[in-house]
Amino acid sequence: MREIRVLVTLQVDECEPDKKIDRDTMQDAAVEAVENAVRHAENNGFSHAWADDLSIGFVDAVPYEEEDEE
Repeated sequence: MREIRVLVTLQVDECEPDKKIDRDTMQDAAVEAVENAVRHAENNGFSHAWADDLSIGFVDAVPYEEEDEE
């Protein structure tokens, strides 16, 4: 088994512009959304060109931290 990492970029906006939500909360929500989506897709089987030869399984979803972020 090999672990392959894929960077997913999401756009996160407040549904109500006057209700400000902090970055950490947005980041947690985005990670949870990706994890839920991938787990749901995994249950249905991932569609890809090598499906007869490769089995892909979800490992983890974690926040991406850039070096200059604090």
